[in-house]
Parts: sequence; C-alpha cells; structure tokens
Amino acid sequence: MDRRKFIKGVGLAAGAAFVMPRFSIARGRDLNSRVNVAFVGTANIGEMSINGVNGDGKSNFAAFCDLREGAMRATLDKMRKKGIDIPQNAPQFVDYRQMLDKMGKDIDAVCVSTPDHSHFKIALDCMQAGKHVAVQKPLTHNVWQCRELDRARKHYKLQTQMLNQGHATDSIRMIREWYDSGVCGDVREVHVMCSGPGWGNIYFKKPKEGFPLNKEPAPSYWDMWINQAAMRDYNSIYEPLSWRGFWDFGTGMLGDWFCHTGDAPVWSMELYDPVSVELIDADCSFDQKVFIPNGSTVKWTFPATSKRPECVMYWYDGNREPITRPKDFDAGRKLPTSGMLMIGDKHTLETGPRPNINPRMSNTEFWLEFRKNRPAKTLPRVRKDSVYCEWLDAIRGEGPEASSNFGVSSRLTETALLGTLAQRFGGKIEWDAKNMRSPNRPEIADYIKEPERAGWLSKAF
Repeated sequence: MDRRKFIKGVGLAAGAAFVMPRFSIARGRDLNSRVNVAFVGTANIGEMSINGVNGDGKSNFAAFCDLREGAMRATLDKMRKKGIDIPQNAPQFVDYRQMLDKMGKDIDAVCVSTPDHSHFKIALDCMQAGKHVAVQKPLTHNVWQCRELDRARKHYKLQTQMLNQGHATDSIRMIREWYDSGVCGDVREVHVMCSGPGWGNIYFKKPKEGFPLNKEPAPSYWDMWINQAAMRDYNSIYEPLSWRGFWDFGTGMLGDWFCHTGDAPVWSMELYDPVSVELIDADCSFDQKVFIPNGSTVKWTFPATSKRPECVMYWYDGNREPITRPKDFDAGRKLPTSGMLMIGDKHTLETGPRPNINPRMSNTEFWLEFRKNRPAKTLPRVRKDSVYCEWLDAIRGEGPEASSNFGVSSRLTETALLGTLAQRFGGKIEWDAKNMRSPNRPEIADYIKEPERAGWLSKAF
C-alpha cells in the first residue's frame, strides 16, 4: 500500500469525523441500524471480541485483520463451527491500515485486540478515520498515550470503550453504591493482589538464554508487529502471546490485571493523580528495567479530596498476602493472594480478581446482616453486563456513553502505568499529574512519553 495515500486518506477522514463521525444519523442510517464492526487481532484475546460483538445480536462482522493469516483463518473457522454467523467471504487483511484505506466506508467501529505497545497507534488511526473504537486493557503502553486517546475521544466525538469486562457488570455498580452509602466509613487503605505471573503458561515465559536474546529469522510482519516501539531483533519468545513479560511491549502482571482487580476501588474512590508511587520491594530474575519481576509490592499515595481522606493503595504480585490484616477480617480466615480489599474504619469490602467475583463485606457475621438490607440501586445497569453491548448501544444512540470510555479508562490505566514505572525503575517516584512529569526522577521522562519509531509517528490532531 502507498503510505502517502493512506496517510492522506486518514487525514481526510479525520477532518470529516470532527464535524460528524461517519456513523451518524446524517449518514442516512437510523438509530436501530446494525453496526458494522471490524477486528484488529482475531486469535486468542481477539476471540473474546468476536464473541462479545456476536452477543450483542445487532451488529455485523465487517472485516478482520491479523498479522498471522493462518491463525486468523483458523479462528474464523472455529467461530463459525460455534455457530457464529461470520460470512465465508468476510474481508481479511494483514495490515490494518489497508483495511481502513480499502473499507473505510463499510466500517463503523473497530475492536483492537493486539499487544499493549500497539494499542495506541491502531486506536488513534481508527479514530482519525472516523471509527468508534474498543480496545483491550490496559488502554495504552505509556501515560502520554492515555491522555492522547482521551483527547482524541473528545476531539472526534466518537464512542470508545476499554474492554475490562468487569466494568460493565452489575457487581461493580453495586460495589460503588455500597461505598457511597458509607458502610465502609473512611477508607484509607486499599490492597490489590494478584497471584501471578504463572511462569511457563502461554502468557508469561522466562528467556532460557537470558539477555540479550538470541536473534532469530524474523517473520515478514515483524515491522508491523513492532509498530511504534523501538526495533528489536526477533525472538520467538515474544509472540504470539508471551510479550507481556518484556517492558518494551507489555506491562506485566500489573498492566494485565490491575485494570480488572483495581477497577472497583479506583472508580468508586476516584483514586487518580497520586502524589507518589513507590516500589517497596521486588524479586527479579533479570534486569528489572528489561523484564518484569517474579513478585513485587507497589504503593501509591493519593492526596485527600473533598470526598475522602488521604489514601494509600498497594499492589502485590507473585502470590503475596497484603501487609495489613483488616481488624474485621474473619478470625482464622487466610488473607487472599488474589483479589481486593478496601479497608474502612467501619468495615472492609472485598472482591476476587474481578469486581464481579465474590463481592462482599469481609466480616461474615456483618455480611449476612448487610445482605438483608443492601443500599438502593442508584446507578444504571448495562444490557447483558457486557462491555460490548454497552459500547455498541452507545454507538447506536440506544444508551449513554460507555462507562469504561477513554475518559474513565485512561485514568485507570494511568494509575496502573505509574505502578509499572515503579516496578521498572525502582525507588520512589514523585508525580506531578498536572504537568505529567516526575520532579525527582527526570530520567523516566522518555518512558512517560515513549519515542515513536520513524514511519509509525502518530498524526497530530
């Protein structure tokens, strides 16, 4: 494809989108029309997006894109065998830019299910072509990208969603209603635990040869896979799924799971813009600036607001228990190594790894009484508890803006990414949120906003 032609086409689409997004009443389609959805990334996590859009029941499969053509064909065949109505002649692409260039008028929305480091560029290109976008978590690979995608959401007036499934559930709304009722009292400590990484599974593998990795013959799509990141020699450990352990491309367990497990407390308590984030300790097999830890403890400090007192939040990975045992925690019950605790001066609220997994008050005696007279529902619920239905309904004008839109999810992801910077560079990082900088750690500036590789620069808007 002629890149100049593509960039020109995207620029024209972006200009048109600012006035009126391609999918709109003015386009001649009523609010009940079916949404034409394309997919960038189809295998593995991409299957979740195909299943999710299929569950909406009111959308079309417009096009599919994946760097690994064989995996894409196998996924589509698998989906068809499950009864999903994917046309046999559905257009398939290797390069998402060609898909946008050739099929722009036939696509309303795009689901992005690619490695963390490529979320931003693909999502922004789609938005600049006038497409509504849903992106897997974490939203981006660095803090600047978070803020840019939220800015793009406002600029292009498009419907957006980060696909952290728990945020569309009844449970996370119930948790916020419980917190807002005051049942916990003042919450000054939050603990978020993750039992992984599970070394040797499909997502997390340690390099057997250590660093630097051995150079292997690169597949034809390697330049596109690298996207905006700094070019690295190919090694088969990176893909298709085990890139998460490498800071160049992934965000480790914290990026992978905080957007699930930390979602309820961050959203309910508005735990944004910490004044500092600190690595308390870490167990590392390799250079921590290159590869994620086996286990760690990270601490954020959030200043008091008009709604709550100062709060500290801890993250643990590597199967660690929280350092605080709540005073109302059941005697004899083992502290969890996966899940979340919001410790209040009255009561403690807890969940499992996602907000919709076993939400409850920690003290069983109190919990049994509390269940008899729970706080009233004050927040609207989502059709089928589905992040996909919520997003697609917003596109059709059949519901409000999705609740994990880029305005909300960028702030959750930013909190997570500040934690990954602490894991990667150690020590305490003071944070000036307004100016997006660390006063005491100027050396991390290039990781707050990572350089974009030549040929993959994001287009200004």
